[in-house]
Amino acid sequence: MAKQSGVSSRGLALAAKIPTFFDVLKDPWSPESNPQGIVNLGLAENSLMQEEMKAFIKSHICVESHALTYGDGFTGSIKLKEAFCHFLNRHFQPYTPIAPSHMSITAGASNAIECCAWSLCDQDDYVLIGRPYWTTFRNMFGNRANVNILEVQFELLDPFGLEAVKCFKQAHARATEEGKNVKAILLCSPNNPLGRCYPEEVLQAYMRLCNELDIHLISDELYALSVWGNPEIDNPVPFKSVLSLKVETLMNPEKLHVVWGMSKDFGATGLRIGCLISQSNKQFLNACESISLFSFPSSLADNAVAELLADDSFTEHFIALNRARLSDNYQHVTRFLKAHEISYSQSNATLFVWVNLGAMVKNRAATDGDILERLRQKKVYITSGSTYASEKPGWFRIVIAHHKPVLDEGLKRIVRAISSF
Repeated sequence: MAKQSGVSSRGLALAAKIPTFFDVLKDPWSPESNPQGIVNLGLAENSLMQEEMKAFIKSHICVESHALTYGDGFTGSIKLKEAFCHFLNRHFQPYTPIAPSHMSITAGASNAIECCAWSLCDQDDYVLIGRPYWTTFRNMFGNRANVNILEVQFELLDPFGLEAVKCFKQAHARATEEGKNVKAILLCSPNNPLGRCYPEEVLQAYMRLCNELDIHLISDELYALSVWGNPEIDNPVPFKSVLSLKVETLMNPEKLHVVWGMSKDFGATGLRIGCLISQSNKQFLNACESISLFSFPSSLADNAVAELLADDSFTEHFIALNRARLSDNYQHVTRFLKAHEISYSQSNATLFVWVNLGAMVKNRAATDGDILERLRQKKVYITSGSTYASEKPGWFRIVIAHHKPVLDEGLKRIVRAISSF
């Protein structure tokens, strides 16, 4: 008889949810040291600005005894909160200036999202999100807080249009009829994986809907500053933070919450610094603070980011250079896609291009999973539309925020994989 592990049923359920990409991290491709490794164009990481980031941090290391303690508490130092306010007031242009009392600093934006799950929702509540979406939100809401994601379908509608807002209202009505308690709408703005921004009138419509339904709006604005020029788009929609709108004329301001962090716009997933902003709901922030023992950031990362966000000269240069490099890479990748007659969706934000590999596969019975397996055999990692709950099969997300030798190797492997499948 097999020996029992003694792990709880809940522990066994969590063990089954280990991310599948961890093996990719253990075998990264390098043309010199590991040419047979895996080319990773799947994880949403920005490696384009690492040299600039490393140089800044190395030149601003300042470790004091205070950094070796619990500091100013578990929701970020006073210095860091002031730096966040300075930076966000400059770049997000909030209608009401952000103050330190409006925020909680967490160990990454994922922790900030989970704080929303714990503090806005009860167990078995639901949060509405439109398809396709970053399905790791399921883990953030569900793994520990046991809050459910309810997917909204758009069918042939533009997910960034006003008609899409009506789909949320209809989904809420169906959920209510089924006895499901919906507590919030979650917007990823700019959108992951589609790489587009929501027009201001659409943001306003979501806010009015939340007011009508008396639910929260959580705006994940993690890619806010990774918006770049795409010469193929006329009059591209720019990023607009919900904080920049006159909230009290649109919805109950107590029910508006925004998440941002360092991982995407500053290419620093490893720093683990996120920010949760709620300008009119102190009770919510108090609830988040009560569990901050499990989400407070490293004092060393806290200090480094405080120095960075307070330095206007550095951040202005960094953001402009990042945007230029992302634009250049997008054009580099899409030229390759056009040359190989691979269709893609136009975008001007985030770190991705959304491509239709399914249309290129000769085996018409092939599923997204089959294509992924073929790609993995060729040692290239990207993510599929089915991973993002796409309503259409065959679509895949390619991360463009890598140096061109990495992109070129990955793209060549993708073509080799699908051209003979």
